[in-house]
Amino acid sequence: MQRLLAKLNKGEQVTIVALGDSNTELTFHTRGRLNWCYLLQAALLEKYGPNRVIMIDAGCCGDSAAGGLARLDRDVLRFKPDLVIVCFWDGDMAVLRQIVGKIRAAGQAEILLRTPNPIVAPNMPSVVPAVAAGQEWPGTGKEAVARNIVALGQELDVPVVDHYHAWLEADRAHAGPPATNPNKLWLRMSDASHPNDLGHLAFYRDLAPWFGLPPRLSWEF
Repeated sequence: MQRLLAKLNKGEQVTIVALGDSNTELTFHTRGRLNWCYLLQAALLEKYGPNRVIMIDAGCCGDSAAGGLARLDRDVLRFKPDLVIVCFWDGDMAVLRQIVGKIRAAGQAEILLRTPNPIVAPNMPSVVPAVAAGQEWPGTGKEAVARNIVALGQELDVPVVDHYHAWLEADRAHAGPPATNPNKLWLRMSDASHPNDLGHLAFYRDLAPWFGLPPRLSWEF
């Protein structure tokens, strides 16, 4: 994202479009608070000043990578963005490859891929087979999706923010006795799939280093 940051450092205005599904669109899961898109915009405002970043949230609940490709012209490219941030849960690599190719063919937009967060098991004692509450729900296939997105980024020379593994590393960092952290990753979740406001703060913290931003915003201190 060197071109984006260079423009910001020169005092120029930039446009960022976030393309994705329900974990990109602003929804009730954040309880009326900002999602990661607007946390990122707020942090960029604090660093670069007002009216420097136009943030367009092109998330769509329930969408797939194929849906994102179908609406790419309308929801992304017509804004002539400097940066497009892309994440879809279904992890259709063939379609993600087309999205990257079409963005590149359209002009000068840089691209940042994101992996999805893990699906987190709630406290549901009746689930068979039993799952450990607050930890990744086994058998969801998200590890393969994350691994494939990272590999695609390496192949296409596109940077990837790997939320999936960052979240699991954060879980293991507080692995201690269950009494010390009984809910683990569940504290970040609105339901098994969708992060709440704390989860979107975690998304922001994973994104911040890529923009040269602090992991915490000024109002958190």
